[in-house]
Amino acid sequence: MQFGISENSGRYNKIILAVLLCIVGTVLLSGCNEMSEDKINRIITMNDNRYQIKIADDGSFFVKLPAGRPEVPVLSCEKGEVVMQPFFADGVDSTIAKVEKDGNIYIIRFVKDQKLGFELQYDDRYRFVPEGIEAKTFKSSNTDVAKVDDAGNIRIVGVSDKGVTISASDGENSEDLVITRTVKAPLSVYMLTGQSNGAYYYAEPENATVTRPGTAYHYSELASGIRIESMNAPNGTMERGNIEPGLAKELYSRLGEKVLIVNTGVSGQKIETFVPIQGVSYQNIDRVWQIVSRNLDDDDFKSKYDVRLRSYIWVQGESDPTTDVGIYKSDFLKLHQMLRSSDYGFDYGFIVKVRQKYKNAALAQEDLSEENDDIAMGTRRTESFSVEEGTMRSDNVHYSQIGDNIIGEETAKTIVKAYLDGLNSIKQDGVAVGKRSDSETI
Repeated sequence: MQFGISENSGRYNKIILAVLLCIVGTVLLSGCNEMSEDKINRIITMNDNRYQIKIADDGSFFVKLPAGRPEVPVLSCEKGEVVMQPFFADGVDSTIAKVEKDGNIYIIRFVKDQKLGFELQYDDRYRFVPEGIEAKTFKSSNTDVAKVDDAGNIRIVGVSDKGVTISASDGENSEDLVITRTVKAPLSVYMLTGQSNGAYYYAEPENATVTRPGTAYHYSELASGIRIESMNAPNGTMERGNIEPGLAKELYSRLGEKVLIVNTGVSGQKIETFVPIQGVSYQNIDRVWQIVSRNLDDDDFKSKYDVRLRSYIWVQGESDPTTDVGIYKSDFLKLHQMLRSSDYGFDYGFIVKVRQKYKNAALAQEDLSEENDDIAMGTRRTESFSVEEGTMRSDNVHYSQIGDNIIGEETAKTIVKAYLDGLNSIKQDGVAVGKRSDSETI
């Protein structure tokens, strides 16, 4: 009998994590020598009482989690700011969280420990490869929790504290994979909105970035009616195109949370139509979000997913080449404030910059990203797109699927940095591809 080990362990971000973990042992905290485990767990709390912050011999803080893909707890701190939640990049077995309070920086290391068992999340896919036999058959002890095919490919279909055992047999001998617990899957929710380059209008799934089944979901009435659907077909190929697949794949690989992209874009619409509450494009956003919210609040859905609202992505501007810069900014901020309000609950806004040929909209978008501490430029890469290079469609207005793949990946990298290091790190480090040129100033 064996406990499972993540099949992608250590494939991503090894260098970055090694550097971060070196910091853990050297960070200085005032009063650290007097810190007790009771005190640190009063200062910093987690939303899962199964876990406690422990203090290592060197004075550093750590939390041990089961191996596999456990549900990672969310940190909070009374009268403090959690500046970096723990995110496990796909395949990584150790990460850190950082909390600032009263002038102190608390760094907590999260480590997966096989001794605590092996967990998988709802809708996870996992390949069981026995170590001692050449398996001919596989069997699940509870098909309401996990299903397995003849090749050992497991899909988690239920949440259970009792877990499940997958048995492999060669006809004479057997070997077991014990999944000690299956848990709700953290689901990061993003909204993609704007006009046709953001709307699910031009999409070629056959040319789209391929997401891993069980990690990426999509809502668009143009694609699936009123249902939240997987971006993948049952055979693993793509059923969704546009910007969403590249965005979702990169977000999952770097943050380790399943991703839902809600598309509320409307083709051919000017910025004025997105102004709450009378703008027709805003009314579409509101209507779609109410439908999605009902899905997210459904008891059955909540029993499988831990919903975490993240940010929205703005892809618009082609219809506003001559709109006054001040008016564009004012109209955008009205929408932004609504999407950040409790009616929606998004953290940040990320702009996919429209090409410079749409001058006033491009200028306004740069100003918005510079003047607001909760708005950032997701990517400027579109300025280099062309029909000749295949990143634009023949009309030289709409991005091709190749272009969409690039936009999704680059914007996701910016979003990841914002959640790991704070939004200011983007503006300081210029992580969004490209930089504002002198020719873009008025």
